[in-house]
Amino acid sequence: MIMILKNISEEEFSNFYENFEQKCFWQSVSMAHFESSHGWSIHYLGFYDEDVIRAATVLISKKVTGKYALFEALRGFLIDYDDLDLMDVFLNELKIYLHAHNCLYMKIDPYCEYQPHDKDGNAIEGYRRDDLIDLFEKHGFIHQGFRNGSDNNYEPRWMSILPLEGKDEENILKKCDSKTRQNIVNTQKTGLKIDRLNKSELYRLHDMVSTTGKRRHFLNPDLSYYTDFMTSFHENMQAYCVYLDTKDYYERYRKNYEELIKEKEHIYKLIEETDSKKNRSKLKNCENKITAALKRIDEAKKLREEYGDKIDLAAAMYVITDREIVYLFSGSNDTFKHFKAAYALQWYMIKYGIEHHIKRYNFYGISGIFSPEDEEYGVYLFKKGFDADVIELIGNFEYIDRKRTYTVYEDLRRIKHLVRK
Repeated sequence: MIMILKNISEEEFSNFYENFEQKCFWQSVSMAHFESSHGWSIHYLGFYDEDVIRAATVLISKKVTGKYALFEALRGFLIDYDDLDLMDVFLNELKIYLHAHNCLYMKIDPYCEYQPHDKDGNAIEGYRRDDLIDLFEKHGFIHQGFRNGSDNNYEPRWMSILPLEGKDEENILKKCDSKTRQNIVNTQKTGLKIDRLNKSELYRLHDMVSTTGKRRHFLNPDLSYYTDFMTSFHENMQAYCVYLDTKDYYERYRKNYEELIKEKEHIYKLIEETDSKKNRSKLKNCENKITAALKRIDEAKKLREEYGDKIDLAAAMYVITDREIVYLFSGSNDTFKHFKAAYALQWYMIKYGIEHHIKRYNFYGISGIFSPEDEEYGVYLFKKGFDADVIELIGNFEYIDRKRTYTVYEDLRRIKHLVRK
């Protein structure tokens, strides 16, 4: 039986993608369109067993020196990674294709789990994908190691994922830790509102990510990145912004204050009838709530005077397939962090996933360093608070097709880098 890898049409690739259970948005026609708009060439490939496509991939390529090009398979291939015999033949055919199309070198970061972990990040013994790494290395793909931490040059190797299948809002909220659950409830009491952003409003997302990037020292893509992404992905890219309606905020706590005053009067009557420890405790609790309501009312007045009727608190961008929602970019205004707006966003999209029967909610990157000393530890704890699983991916590989030319290319790149310094 002869199996062959060959170019296929965009429509053929799209049909395979839509029916592939383990799909990811990186290996989609939409992502190909996005990369094409940024100067990359696109290669749709189907791996045929006679007349049946057994696997597929979209490769992107860009010339880097002379006629030779860098190739990438973003987040791997649409293939059954557990079928090592299939993978063996596929990789061999892939190398033939790369050489015929002037590949200098290729990068790949398979969307494939390496080994399972518990929610605290501890590895669960008994299963690791060393066999798959060995197979890649047999074909000359160099494993780049088990990278931890955050690096803007790579997509995360560690992710945080909440399964949604068979769950409803009630049991997901119940599984959240107490702090996360309370923060979600508080955002509902405060009345935080959420706008879905159209293309002309993506500056609100860009501004929020820029604010966070300055605080946490990462680069925010240009605004055009977000608009191009929405152009390519259409409904599968959604962006939202959480905001505080200061007028509504004031009215909520003004009404709350009036209700508490009535409650206090009622408690006084109870005390007149029965001056018990229980009623005195109720009174103290009510008075504390009144103090808190007055504080909120005063805050609302000041916020409205200083910022107007609407204050953007946090924003995020999501990419959606029927398999998962990916929480890809986000940012928040640290001045208003006490409103816990990020919890409102996460809960809104988790509910969206449940309503649309999406299989999992992908909080995306964590550092993979499960220590309070790690500067990204708070990000991990935030995502863990929703009862998300820790996922470790297999890692990055690099394949060099033309070693001598690649050596010269790398030497020139190093020299160029030194000159720029």
